[in-house]
Amino acid sequence: MANIISKLFNKCKDACMDSYHRLLNLPEAPQKVAQGIALGIAFDFLPVPFISIPLSFLVAKLVRVHAVAATLTVCLFKPVVPLFFTLNIFVGKLLVGTAPSPITDELAHGVPILTKALLKIKALGFPFLVGSVTNALWAGLLVYFIAVKFLEARQRAIKKKPEGSRCCE
Repeated sequence: MANIISKLFNKCKDACMDSYHRLLNLPEAPQKVAQGIALGIAFDFLPVPFISIPLSFLVAKLVRVHAVAATLTVCLFKPVVPLFFTLNIFVGKLLVGTAPSPITDELAHGVPILTKALLKIKALGFPFLVGSVTNALWAGLLVYFIAVKFLEARQRAIKKKPEGSRCCE
């Protein structure tokens, strides 16, 4: 059993590293690739979990940023989307407060537990949406500036290396 889990973990790790290296070796200008990366990160914060991959590709094509970078970034950061969604709720509650519960204490006595849970989740809707838009904007901007600096530095390092040597792998 441990051997199967180890193989699965190594397969996932290899796939992530392969995507990471593909992302770094895209042949476009650093600004264009960084814009795609920022768009991909922003889409992982937005509440479009099942269609975010094709949607990021289409939006990237529409706004003329690097579509492959956007799509690879969305795929690469899919495992941490639950953390992003938790952060969305936290930031949304900080900005707009908590939404009032649609069920009062007097009515709560006759309502099944599952219904109570669903109503509490529904009450998170507005703060979650505010948090997701806010986090998408800030994360996209932050990642864009970091990615531009990183990709430009990487290109300079590759240009300085002699022809036969391998850089940054």
